[in-house]
Amino acid sequence: MTQSTPFDPTTLYLADKAATNYAAHADEIDKITRRITENRFGVRPLTEITDDKSQLLKRAARESGEFKEALERINGIPDFQDMAIVRKIVRASTSVCRIVLQGPSGITGYGTGFLIAPNVIITNNHVFPDAATASRARAQFNYELGDDGQVLSPISFKLRPDLFFLTSPYTVNADVPFSGRDFTLVAVEPASDDGTPLTKFGYIKLDSSLGKIIEGENCVVIQHPKGDYKKVVLKDIRLITLTDNFLIYEADTLPGSSGSLVLGLGTADAVGLHHSAVPRKDDAGNWLRKDGKIRQPGDTDEDIDWIGNEGVRVSCIVEAFRNLPIPDSMQAFRTKIIEAQSPTLVATTTPPLIPMTTPPLVTPVRTESSPIPASVAPKQASAPTTGSLLYFEVLLTDQPALQADWSRRAKELVPGLIDLSPLLPTSRDPFVRRMWYLTIQSAGNPWAIAAAIEGLPQVDSCRPDLQSLTDIGRNTSDTVAPVRTTESEFVFNDGTAELNEAKFLGNWEKSIQVKAALKNGKDQQRWWNWSAINWPSVTQPVPDLSPDERDRLAQMRIVQLDTGYSDHSKVLGGYNTDLDFDFIDDDDNARDEEASIGLKFPNHGTRTASIVVGGPLADTTVTFDGNGGLLVSAGKRLTRLIPYRIAQSVILIGRGKQVVDGVNYAIRSGADVLFMCMGSYPRPMLDAIAREAYEKGVIWVCAAGNDVGLVVAPAMYPGTIAVAATNPDDLPWSGSSHGPSVDIAAPGEDVYVPFLDKQGQEIMAYGSGTSYATPQVAAAAMLWKARHYEALSDYLPWQVVEAFRTVLKKTARSVKWPKEGYGAGILDITNLLTEPLPAPTTLIHAYQNQSASHPLGVGIAEAAHFLWNIVRQKVAPGATESTVPLVPLTPLGQQALSAFSRPTTTGARESSSVTTDSDELLRYYFNQ
Repeated sequence: MTQSTPFDPTTLYLADKAATNYAAHADEIDKITRRITENRFGVRPLTEITDDKSQLLKRAARESGEFKEALERINGIPDFQDMAIVRKIVRASTSVCRIVLQGPSGITGYGTGFLIAPNVIITNNHVFPDAATASRARAQFNYELGDDGQVLSPISFKLRPDLFFLTSPYTVNADVPFSGRDFTLVAVEPASDDGTPLTKFGYIKLDSSLGKIIEGENCVVIQHPKGDYKKVVLKDIRLITLTDNFLIYEADTLPGSSGSLVLGLGTADAVGLHHSAVPRKDDAGNWLRKDGKIRQPGDTDEDIDWIGNEGVRVSCIVEAFRNLPIPDSMQAFRTKIIEAQSPTLVATTTPPLIPMTTPPLVTPVRTESSPIPASVAPKQASAPTTGSLLYFEVLLTDQPALQADWSRRAKELVPGLIDLSPLLPTSRDPFVRRMWYLTIQSAGNPWAIAAAIEGLPQVDSCRPDLQSLTDIGRNTSDTVAPVRTTESEFVFNDGTAELNEAKFLGNWEKSIQVKAALKNGKDQQRWWNWSAINWPSVTQPVPDLSPDERDRLAQMRIVQLDTGYSDHSKVLGGYNTDLDFDFIDDDDNARDEEASIGLKFPNHGTRTASIVVGGPLADTTVTFDGNGGLLVSAGKRLTRLIPYRIAQSVILIGRGKQVVDGVNYAIRSGADVLFMCMGSYPRPMLDAIAREAYEKGVIWVCAAGNDVGLVVAPAMYPGTIAVAATNPDDLPWSGSSHGPSVDIAAPGEDVYVPFLDKQGQEIMAYGSGTSYATPQVAAAAMLWKARHYEALSDYLPWQVVEAFRTVLKKTARSVKWPKEGYGAGILDITNLLTEPLPAPTTLIHAYQNQSASHPLGVGIAEAAHFLWNIVRQKVAPGATESTVPLVPLTPLGQQALSAFSRPTTTGARESSSVTTDSDELLRYYFNQ
């Protein structure tokens, strides 16, 4: 806003508050400032200014290539910048506007704002403290000079706070959530006073993940200083430090304009919303002028010695925006804004404007193209005030009249109902459109509640959506003893391991594939899985890709649904952390958080990722490095993995809806290939999302399962590619699930993957599981699709998946196995990539002549859930009893168990007892 003389109270308050924050971090600021000076004189690299290695790793991950190369690019030459960054900055500047504040007697001041959605701008709360102020203002775009120095014609738009207005006061109030962050979001008319569409000016996505900028990097500020023509500050202005809610950066000669856009020069990503300058003060707290004297009445901002600027961090704005309470009438609008912040879909057209009509009171829904749920509607008067939030998937009846009645009266019919929404709102499948998702607040037994809902005439079936154990076993709570169930004989319950190569060679040195691998040289047994899948050689990692195919592969998206990513050097730089998401915690940082529950890095997601994008260990002096990513060529990653966190740990998967949301988000974000290396018992919603992925042409590769015999969900569904595991002798791994739904097998027993040892040092060890077979098939799918990308454009989406399945099975290396159910054979990469595509007309839809399966009764589902977790805990005793509490069985659940129980007799007098045939019940539930 325009500074007044003397300074107005708001400016004084904000500047004093910013100075207090600056003083609180004075030691850190002094250290970073000295290092920035050393960098300017060429005696310290930019990447050695910060002490926060996590931030540095995140920043490096936004650069392509290996970590060392990323650091070289970040350090770079200070006065040189890639044109791609410059173009991105210019595009961003288009979305910045001048805000003209008006009162009864005319213009009262100016500010800066910028678009963050097709018709929503952001500025400071002290610019728009309330809706009334915003309603009188105008957003003026194009107020700048043209190429010839002439003034362009400004284009003005009315603001519509009646449609959407959300603000965080600049003052801190403990009773006001997220106060003190000083921002306001307000809707804008879709067309200007002269009819110019607002879409002409684009919008800026607010990426709340870390890594957009590091301490010492340059900032770019785009603003309308004092209401003047648009300016871009290109001076050497550095980020000094990041505090909880703010970023502090160096000052120019004048304070910035309120609401200015702050970008990181290295990435051209939005990092902050400018809101105040920081004045120098004396020990008594007086502002000082540039001449060293105390500020006097009548002094202007040109007289003040400004020592820094303060902006509100983008991540803090996004956190507050997603969680601040707003009226019901604005909920749907907020959902649309969140959708605009989602990863770009395949289509690159400008997203449609949010409808500019006053929204009716609607029940908020979770928009499927965004992973973040809209805030739930206020509780009904009948809702209980105690109890926890419980979640349920519901299948409505196929009777239209009863469906309509459900839509009208659901909150009357279901006590404690907080929120309800279609499972997949945009699905065209009539069966899926009957599936709904409920949030209920209750202290009751979730299975008893499900039975009550299932008893309603409007509902065909209901299931509670509960956490469950995965198919992956773990050791007892005693972390000293190693575990054999999946992974390795030398893997411990805390996620650490021991070197076990001597044991591996003792078991497999004379095996078919280890002998074949050793022909390539010393220590090549670590790559035995490469020879098993007919990879050309370790020295020629990618079979014969053309330059166009490599370019295409770099642009494609492969998504990992797992426990998240870590900083293990084997996978460092292999992740795309611009697009990661955590569906457990609903935030955009998919870091593996097992350290918080007593388990250490690296964990499951790290190990499975290494098979796709693994590079060399950072410590080049060790002698035990080996194996690597199939999508790595000559030390360079051909693509980066997008991690989605859908499991709390290697043994505990989240709610089914979190998996559904992850897959659905990947589908709508343009994913080419998904892979999931864990599974659980069947759920109707997993069946639905597997079919959705199939119909949209996304190749979803899934692990068949470990140690349970049954093929687990989602691998059991026709829409996925199910993968079993083999050993170095080309025989099925003894722990691999198997059955008719398995498509292919790949090496999975004793594959060389990264771990940490007990001392926290990075090592490699041999581990087992269908988890390690699955990424190899996913990598093959990426290579196959890159090779045939143009030809596949003539196929229907589902035919892309079916063409891959057909070629995958046709080219598999045929092996005679003692039993069936492990697929068509072992993955053969070379043959897969040389086999011509099948004609579209020869492909058969995986769901042809298959009607949607009606869920079994809630009692059977309860008994299956109970037995599944009991069986998994027997395989991995003590693993998660405290994490997955087994609530008492309801009468329906007890009846289901009784139906699968039979009397047994023991002893001379044949004393009798009753035992449950858990295998029979689970096979019935799994339909296997």
